[in-house]
Amino acid sequence: MRGTGKRDKCACGSNKPYKQCCGMPAKVVSLAQFRWQQIGQQLRRKLGEFADQPFFAREAARAQQLYMEKLDPELIDQYDEFIMERCFEWFIFDYKLSTGETVIELFQKNPDLSGQEKELLKGWSSARISLYEVLDIPPREGLVLQDLICHTGMTVYDLNAAQELYTGMVLFMRVLKVGETYEFSTSGLAIPASCREALLERIRDDLKTYCRERGISIREGVNSYLKSRACLLNTWVIEMGLSYILPDMVSNNRKDCTPVKLDGDLVSDQITHKITNDFLDDYYDCWLDHPQSVFNGLTPRQACRSIEGKERLKEMLRELEQTEIEREHNGEPAYDFQKVWRKLGLTSGRINKREATLSLVKNEVPDDYQWPFPGCLMVARQVQEDLKLRGYNRQQKGSALRLWHDYCWLERPSFRKSAVWVATVIYAMARLELDRKVNQHDLAARYGVAPSSISLNFRNLCRTLGLVAFDRRYSTHRPVFPGPDGDYPLLDRIWKKLKL
Repeated sequence: MRGTGKRDKCACGSNKPYKQCCGMPAKVVSLAQFRWQQIGQQLRRKLGEFADQPFFAREAARAQQLYMEKLDPELIDQYDEFIMERCFEWFIFDYKLSTGETVIELFQKNPDLSGQEKELLKGWSSARISLYEVLDIPPREGLVLQDLICHTGMTVYDLNAAQELYTGMVLFMRVLKVGETYEFSTSGLAIPASCREALLERIRDDLKTYCRERGISIREGVNSYLKSRACLLNTWVIEMGLSYILPDMVSNNRKDCTPVKLDGDLVSDQITHKITNDFLDDYYDCWLDHPQSVFNGLTPRQACRSIEGKERLKEMLRELEQTEIEREHNGEPAYDFQKVWRKLGLTSGRINKREATLSLVKNEVPDDYQWPFPGCLMVARQVQEDLKLRGYNRQQKGSALRLWHDYCWLERPSFRKSAVWVATVIYAMARLELDRKVNQHDLAARYGVAPSSISLNFRNLCRTLGLVAFDRRYSTHRPVFPGPDGDYPLLDRIWKKLKL
């Protein structure tokens, strides 16, 4: 019979070996464990309702302030549901109330709790959020995890998470014991294996400092460290996820290409170029046959059939090709845009490289732009001078001008003091370019303005232009990880909400 041998593919169509699929022994579900799971679900609800009582309002507000101040205020929206869910979970498990207790410790004193509920709470109150590596994902059995800080192992029964993760990923979550199994406390963060060592090294150094200052051993201090540093670790994981995410697709054995540094990881020129071309090949294949509002709902192929549509399309293609020439000019991976011209049957799109280079120079000269007010030009000149001193390249300075120019014509800002807007645009570019050496306080001191003014203007700028991380209009960086339907859906839950 086909599909019953040890190495035969299962007949169900899963493409897995039979012994690892339908041939696996049936798993007996313990009624006792099922009962524990029901009690655990009810207890979570009771605990959440208890923490949401009005008499905790002042403490909850203070906890939220402490939690959010660890995060960059322009990075995360404080009203984001995902962030607030994690903040509330931290408030319950780790935040120390004015009484010196946590919410969950106070809840344990409830005389109406059953013996089983008390037993669960005893373990939950000491559960700390930590880093876990996914070691294995057995079929229909959940996730086999290794605590990278406490060096303990466990299996978490969460089939939904198992479908979204792969072995090697690092999770930042709290794990709760429910009966004989483990469950995740709430939604968590996931980052790829390439971030593991850099993040662990940072945590180990901080843990050693924490224990040394208190005169205790690491074994004695690790639990209190994870409790008191939970907010800080959360910030580090988010920052690491944004700055260092890179799929493990580079072999250390390659000797036929020279590696270059990209966001802290080594990746070869050839592989980076291949990633760029493969991604944009797929992107433009879809774009050519997707209705575009600029062509009144026609696709680029359809628009190409009329004289008016063809001219408008050519103008757009020249602008897109100019972007690729800018990348090539700055030594970055660039796409061969002639492929798009050929797919449309057009041959008049080749841009003279010398003319393109002159255009690049023009793009970073403020006086070549039209400005609604003289003060806007003054800001543009000062921004260019500052970015030049900071070592920003030609493309980055050109992007800064386009950003400020777009904002000026959309918002028509009037102001008497240009310094605050100079600082704001520089800060915006620093965020777009992942330049962590620039912060609001240093800029405020340099230009003699208040940090709050920079923050306010920055929010207005983000709102007007709809700026997001890795904004394709102004940022020279591109996220290396896949989008919302890619390989990191857990991280995408927070990625979708990211603000600058």
